Amino acid sequence: MNSYQRMTGFINGENVDHAPFMPIFMRFCAKYTGTKYRNFIFDVDEHCQSNIACAKAFNSDWVNVMSDPYCEVEAYGGHIEYPEDSLPMDEIVLMPEIGDLDKLKLIDWKGNSRAKGRIDQCARYKELCGGEKIICGWVEGPVAEYCDLRSMGNAFLDFYDEPEKVKKSIAIILENARNFITEQVKAGANCIGIGDAACSQTGRDIYLEFAFEGEKMLVEHIHSLGAVAKLHICGNTTAIIPDMIATGADIIDIDHLVSDMAPFHPLLSGKRQVFCGNVDPVLVIQNGSESEVVAAAKKALAQVPGKLILSGGCEITPDTSEDNIKALFRCCSKW
Repeated sequence: MNSYQRMTGFINGENVDHAPFMPIFMRFCAKYTGTKYRNFIFDVDEHCQSNIACAKAFNSDWVNVMSDPYCEVEAYGGHIEYPEDSLPMDEIVLMPEIGDLDKLKLIDWKGNSRAKGRIDQCARYKELCGGEKIICGWVEGPVAEYCDLRSMGNAFLDFYDEPEKVKKSIAIILENARNFITEQVKAGANCIGIGDAACSQTGRDIYLEFAFEGEKMLVEHIHSLGAVAKLHICGNTTAIIPDMIATGADIIDIDHLVSDMAPFHPLLSGKRQVFCGNVDPVLVIQNGSESEVVAAAKKALAQVPGKLILSGGCEITPDTSEDNIKALFRCCSKW
């Protein structure tokens, strides 16, 4: 059973050899393979080879295009600094004034080098491991991208002061996201992640007003292309987990700040949906002993039996030990 068969079978409630394993490797991946982070972002082959090497070494069921949140910001016109071997930096707020949103327009994704690189990564993965691995493309969700363009402080004021302006802008952001999804799936992605991390900070009312319908629309578009939809919102999402499930996403990521997934298990029963998470990536996976990693993984798996893809709640840190990641994987066979 290959990784793609395992994931799709697991989502559909079929018997599989073990629960899928999908840790988020980004900085860890580059460090493990000795890849400079600027190259990890820009060099299509180095990014893909690094991901594949990590997937093989740690039995991960997926490869992905993830590296940082600035791909789409740059396509909108942002100026991003890319140090040789550390995370990119967004130097200025791209749209500091509410009137700047009038400049939003549809993007030619293949006309921007960073965005084209993401599309090319999907194509390269298809060449190297098509049909065998989960190939996950990525887009920013509506609220996350709005916050990236306006800054979180400005955006949160806009939600109250300029709601119609926000909704008009988000409509353009969503159209761009749909088109970017299409290009990635056409290139080779069989799964698309939607990252809407800012939504864990908005409260449920703001989430429902500005994010939910857009996320649901993106999920439906992903499904129309025959791909799997993964919704990722970092932070404590306890208040909005039922709504995240209601988007129809196949995989709903749950961060470690959600202390108990068990109350939401009935919402998944009978549906072709699963959670992914939610072991603490720092206190447990990075800093814990192997026995502590195993205990946390068993606890997570027991909360939603048969409905959890095992992973950290968010990115595996670059200082995590290889032994702890391997210990986490060994728990997949015990679900």
